[in-house]
Amino acid sequence: MKRRSAMAQMQNRKEATVVDPITAIAAVKQADEALGVIEKLLGKLRAQPDIAAVKLSAALDEIVKTYRVVDQALNAYASLAIDTDALTIRSQELLIIAGGSLRVQLEEGRGSCAKIGNIYREHLKRWFERAFNQEEQLTIEKAFIWPGGLGDIDDTLFYELTRVVEQLENEAKDTLALVIEKHHDQAQQSVLQTYIALAPIQQAIAQAMQQMFRLKTQLIEVAETT
Repeated sequence: MKRRSAMAQMQNRKEATVVDPITAIAAVKQADEALGVIEKLLGKLRAQPDIAAVKLSAALDEIVKTYRVVDQALNAYASLAIDTDALTIRSQELLIIAGGSLRVQLEEGRGSCAKIGNIYREHLKRWFERAFNQEEQLTIEKAFIWPGGLGDIDDTLFYELTRVVEQLENEAKDTLALVIEKHHDQAQQSVLQTYIALAPIQQAIAQAMQQMFRLKTQLIEVAETT
């Protein structure tokens, strides 16, 4: 009875925290679209460079940090099933993932949405008013502070990435229980199934990070011409 009860708890936990990859990927792409707006208008910003570009680059760092937390966690989790005897030798990594530290790191970045909005109002808006016509100003304002923009990522991107981390934590707890009970084959399969389900989200994050690094480099180049 105890065994069945424990397995039932594991199943309930899985059902409660399973992430919909389509929704998570959509949140990543929504942030990508906002960044794409900035990138398209970058030529006009180069024509009127401002030190505010440094502020914008710093704001993007907050999103990059969050992407890295999720990306590195997924890599670490997948390697436990791929590397020989990793579930036994590196079981401490399961404890780290299961222990909630990843969620703490995500929470540290959640304030970035307010930070981005503040940077826009205090540093970027005046710059954009000099560089863009009214239509372009409205377009970039939507990208920053309207619902669905970069200033709204707490309720979109961060929410979905937090759910990914929560699923990893719960899966790690269940996998750790299987390792303790010497069900290594079952534990390995569990890790692989979880990674396969979440891999499309990681791929979207990887593409988003590439775009963000490219934009950050361009913004730094703009700042250097002031």
